[in-house]
Amino acid sequence: MLIAAVVQAVATVLLAGIAWTVQVVVYPAFALVPAGSWARYHAAHSRAVTLVVGPPWVAQGLATAALLVLAPGEPLVWVAAVAAAAGVAVTLPAVSLHGRLDPAAHPGDLRRLLRVNLVRALVWSAGSVVGVLLVAASDA
Repeated sequence: MLIAAVVQAVATVLLAGIAWTVQVVVYPAFALVPAGSWARYHAAHSRAVTLVVGPPWVAQGLATAALLVLAPGEPLVWVAAVAAAAGVAVTLPAVSLHGRLDPAAHPGDLRRLLRVNLVRALVWSAGSVVGVLLVAASDA
């Protein structure tokens, strides 16, 4: 169980760090992309961010599933699972917003994306705390 807990915690901490970087650096910079360059820029961003977010998200999902199998009676496992599921649920509106995003034409969509991502960053941050507690409980 300890290995699954460590993988789950590390993956969730990575996702939280990525979300905060996106919140403070990446999404605000979207507003600086010239309108004529937006489509190309956004396509490149989407490809690159998938490579960054994909592996820790898969690791988080697999480790959380393993924890649910290995320690189904552990309350922290269920809290970690709920936090992981909440991260997925909050990402769905972000994907929808990304699909129609054009900051020059619709600046309100970028503001909405920032709000959705803030929730995601907070969820993954809370999940990180739970993951660390789960590692500590697994090691005890």
